[in-house]
Amino acid sequence: MKYIIINNLSIELERKKIKNMYLKILPPEGRIHITAPLRMSEDEIRKFVITKLDWIRKQQDKLAQRHSHQEMNYLTCEEIYVWGEKYCLSVVVNTGRPGIQLEGNQLRLFVKEDSTQLQRKHMVDTWYKEALVRAVPLYIEKWEGIIGVKSNSFSIRDMKTRWGTCNIRTKNICLSLQLAKKPPRCLDYVVLHELVHLLESSHNHVFKGYLDHYMPEWRNIRKEMNGAVIS
Repeated sequence: MKYIIINNLSIELERKKIKNMYLKILPPEGRIHITAPLRMSEDEIRKFVITKLDWIRKQQDKLAQRHSHQEMNYLTCEEIYVWGEKYCLSVVVNTGRPGIQLEGNQLRLFVKEDSTQLQRKHMVDTWYKEALVRAVPLYIEKWEGIIGVKSNSFSIRDMKTRWGTCNIRTKNICLSLQLAKKPPRCLDYVVLHELVHLLESSHNHVFKGYLDHYMPEWRNIRKEMNGAVIS
């Protein structure tokens, strides 16, 4: 991946056999990514970016605001998402065992009186991870049977900049903890995406052809997950 600097902005530049240039602002930190035709000059790319500077900054500001809203204090009445559904967090101080319970439109967090924000976050993250550990094998088994590959293992990490990774050598898949907040279709897509890497390692036209075949709506799901895109 090549990087270019324009007006003090670091921009990822990727070249492909395409006709048009695409500019993406990627969450959560607002990375700038350009996909450009192979023969397009760097001067043309720079001129294009300069015309989009206001748009880039607006999109980065939106992402920054969204990210700041997602930084929780884990207090009663905060919004919290589980599998794409919004719940009201209800913090219940008790002397019993800490735990989490979904009840109606509330996610009830049972904590000790002196629990800290970090301890509450750890509780919720652990609960998210357990939910993913239960759900992921079903999606892996489904797609392995359909596309004819076999992974060796999967893991869950609190990745902020990637939804998933696939180690081609070890056939290990790593998925973002953040997927527990998204609708199940997002987890379905990411599992498929990573397993397809066992057929094609790069994100080329062959890789996208597999996705088109197995999940024709994958672009809409990716757009839902990854924010703003212009061409």
